[in-house]
Amino acid sequence: MRSLTLFFFMLSGSAVVHAQPALTWEAMPPLPMPTANNAVCAAEVNGVDRIYSFGGITTGLDRTNIHREAFCFDTGTGAWTTLPPIPDTLGKIASAASVVDGVAYAIGGYHVLAGSPFEVSSDRVHRFDLSTSTWLTDGSPIPIPIDDQVQAVWRDSLIYVITGWSNNTNVAAVQVYDPASDAWSVGTPVPNTSLYKVFGGSGTIIGDTILYYGGASLGSNFPAQDELRIGIIDPTSPTQIDWQPALSTGRTSYRSACGSWAGRPFWIGGSSTSYNYDAVAYNGSGVVQPATTIAWSGSNTATLDLVPAEQAVMDLRGLGEVGEGVFHVCGGIGNNAEVLSSHWRVTATVGMNDRLKENSLLLYPVPSTGPVTVWPNGLIGAYFYSVQDGLGKSVLEGRSSGGPLHLDLAGNAAGTYTVKLISGTSVTTGRFWLVKDL
Repeated sequence: MRSLTLFFFMLSGSAVVHAQPALTWEAMPPLPMPTANNAVCAAEVNGVDRIYSFGGITTGLDRTNIHREAFCFDTGTGAWTTLPPIPDTLGKIASAASVVDGVAYAIGGYHVLAGSPFEVSSDRVHRFDLSTSTWLTDGSPIPIPIDDQVQAVWRDSLIYVITGWSNNTNVAAVQVYDPASDAWSVGTPVPNTSLYKVFGGSGTIIGDTILYYGGASLGSNFPAQDELRIGIIDPTSPTQIDWQPALSTGRTSYRSACGSWAGRPFWIGGSSTSYNYDAVAYNGSGVVQPATTIAWSGSNTATLDLVPAEQAVMDLRGLGEVGEGVFHVCGGIGNNAEVLSSHWRVTATVGMNDRLKENSLLLYPVPSTGPVTVWPNGLIGAYFYSVQDGLGKSVLEGRSSGGPLHLDLAGNAAGTYTVKLISGTSVTTGRFWLVKDL
């Protein structure tokens, strides 16, 4: 195991066991029609949580079954309503939807045609006003048409569109959309290798950290990948991203959906083998079956904690997150290529005998030559931090808006250091070591 991938949980210098999340699945009213590969998002509208589904493919899994239908589930009434269809000329799949300031943005996706070029990536940015349930005029088109991209929101302001497929190849592009100005910027691209450039991956942004996992790379039969990639956004210049070495998890994943809870990303659904929109594997092995486990980022970056899934489902393009630890899974493909209309509310908790320790920290890498990332497990919201050397002298302090903390102590002497995170009356303590060479 590479030293770069080591994590340690420390509580006043003592090891802490990492908590195992538990998930409760509750069947909810089904979608109005079976739908997979649909862009799913959620938002609070007029004090009520709503879940949205845009586009996708229905029973038959043929190009003629790709549609423009849009639906909304109101948690107040407990019912689905049919919305105006996506304002495009054809149905499409593999788009993604994000919500910023009362508007849902359904970006990219691809159309499947009867003749050449057969598949066309979309540059459309469809804007849906959540308060009026109407489509606005499209936003500025995405510079590089994209589908099956990783998409996530940073600080409720910018939408990051990361890698994905564009017409005939995977791209390294990171395209950053500012809804306030309806303008696109160019972000630091992912490294130009198959370890990073994928379609059908998924991810999230926690604090200023991008995490995305899985997807299919270029190569014979588009092999599914097992890498977790981490990028650190510069908050003073959000298009600047420091991409870290890709980390192999040993578990391949394709078209899963990503969420986060208590500072930990997780991936629900998906499959271990890549496939076309008809659920048939690119490698010729036949119909692909969905994964039966949910993968949580574990106590080691190259390890995933696996939790059984009550519903085996793949072909997901997003979750509806409506509160801390509450997620909606809408549609997808089940066993034997069945397109699902199922709708589940999944609630994340921690078992009585495996509760998150309030004072647990995850630090990476340990030992370090300078850069250290601190993951505040269970600590939600802004906090103050302080780093002290072995003599108790403060060498670094400041305030974080939340999420992982990225420190650089390269100019400090080798030795043992203590980091404290302070939130209200809660003080969380961890320890790490600086060395000159690894």
